Amino acid sequence: MTGKRQPLRGLWRLNQRIEQWRAMRAIKEAFRVAYPFILVMTLIDVIGQSLLTNNGFFFQIYHVGSWLPGLDLWRQLFQVISLVINGIVAVMVAFTTGHYLARTYRGDALAVGVMSALAFLTLNVNYEALNTPTRGNGDAIPQFMENNLGPQGIFLAVVVGLVVGWFGCHLMGWLGKWALKHPQWGQLSWTSRVAWPLLIVLAITTGLGYGLSWLNDGGLNGLVYQGLNAMVTNPGHQGVMILAVTAINNGLWWLGLIGPVSLAGNSSVTSLQNLAYAVQHGSGWHAPNPVTLHTLGDAYANFGGAGMTLALLLAIWLGSKQASYRRVANQTFLPNLVNLNEPTLLGLPLLFNPILLIPFIVAPAVNIIVAWCAITWKLVPPIVYPVPRTTPGPLIAYLGTGGDWRALLLSLICLALSVAIYLPFVRLSNLAGGEDHAA
Repeated sequence: MTGKRQPLRGLWRLNQRIEQWRAMRAIKEAFRVAYPFILVMTLIDVIGQSLLTNNGFFFQIYHVGSWLPGLDLWRQLFQVISLVINGIVAVMVAFTTGHYLARTYRGDALAVGVMSALAFLTLNVNYEALNTPTRGNGDAIPQFMENNLGPQGIFLAVVVGLVVGWFGCHLMGWLGKWALKHPQWGQLSWTSRVAWPLLIVLAITTGLGYGLSWLNDGGLNGLVYQGLNAMVTNPGHQGVMILAVTAINNGLWWLGLIGPVSLAGNSSVTSLQNLAYAVQHGSGWHAPNPVTLHTLGDAYANFGGAGMTLALLLAIWLGSKQASYRRVANQTFLPNLVNLNEPTLLGLPLLFNPILLIPFIVAPAVNIIVAWCAITWKLVPPIVYPVPRTTPGPLIAYLGTGGDWRALLLSLICLALSVAIYLPFVRLSNLAGGEDHAA
């Protein structure tokens, strides 16, 4: 074993130990179950957001609105399917996490799973709707915080599933032992062993959710996102701050806190200033804000979504011998191409994966440094023109600079660097042999 491979081997051994944790096994099983639903939802979003919406990349390229009959009907159809699946993803993760954790304790897995799902829903009740059922314009207020029930709520769903799974199993076991020690109270039925823990869990989560409603309109999940967003937003024009914010943001994505910082800066003040300058002078050269989170992060550091996951898929095709990894890469390439990477995060899974955490943070950081140097040294102009969110990653800088070939070349260099960064870690996963870890 060479000295260069020793740290990676140590990382692989650490990953093997972590995978033996009861909680980690439950999390991975939950992601495996949720993956097909996330994949279908994202494929629907690929069509809906890139092909059917007015600001979609392919909608604008192919002028879909001019030749597709019944456009509004198609939009509604895809929106309905997306909403249905999106509204249960986090609930499903909470259920399956609690369910599989209960199985490791040899408890009543189905009852504990339902208990976990109900606890998660209780934490996401919209108490504003209970006090004021309708808004001023007469529109009904949703009974649940719908944003928290989709991929954005995965982290909270995992936490709730683990806590309720552990607490529910132990409480049900304690009730069974208590009934054996006190036969004078009669035999404890299965209904009682489930009902009492359920009442206690719902009482705790209802009290917690109601208390949090006084602090934040988004519940516990909204409170976490609000705090994280306040911590890492407004990095200004300093390259070091932008690098730090991007690294923190990608680390939070790795934990399942999807989207605490929006890197889509088309409408930010600095982007509008840059656009006004480009319109006035006919070029983005010497724009007033050349170094921003948008000009570095959006343009060069997040192809495929947070963590440069488009490069990860290419690295899997080049270096992975795991059939499961290659299958997920094939299934999620199209969503990653238009910067929708949730299926990749759950399918491999990348979330909570110690081996992939390092390149997930390092690859975008390297790209930001390279792009910062190129823009600062006037080798490429900054992006100044707005581009659709679903623009394929390698084309964002090219189109955002008005078609400058140097920006396209820099994008390809960043993509190649990211593939090279991911490749050793992808090959490290081959040490798992024939085990099928991915979805």
